[in-house]
Amino acid sequence: MPAADVVRRHIDAFNSRDEVGEPWSAAAAMVAPGGAVDGREAVLGFLRVFHEAFSDGRLVLEKVLGEGSAAAVEGRFVGTHDGVLRSPAGDVPASGRSVDFRWAALYETEGDALVSEHLYFDQMEFLGQLGLLPD
Repeated sequence: MPAADVVRRHIDAFNSRDEVGEPWSAAAAMVAPGGAVDGREAVLGFLRVFHEAFSDGRLVLEKVLGEGSAAAVEGRFVGTHDGVLRSPAGDVPASGRSVDFRWAALYETEGDALVSEHLYFDQMEFLGQLGLLPD
């Protein structure tokens, strides 16, 4: 299966909160701002943080480029901070604020499974939209 199609399956599963439908392999790895996780359950746990903090949160794809087993993606995360955001610096209570921030990721696949994601997003933009930066 083309890498771009596997990534689209992941985005669809993320947006519908379908962990069973997530195409992450058992040996998946994710690198994101603030750290890295290994294994399917750890990756799903990382994604769950966003589901819990943003009950209406969704990934909006803007561009997908794929070649062989690799894909590069640009998009936006859009949602309302209506739940607790669990972060390495501590829990952030719901603020009721809307967020709409840009992200990009590089993915590696094996067949129809995701094996790696390197996620990038502007943490300052994200924190600013949550009202967590000084004036």
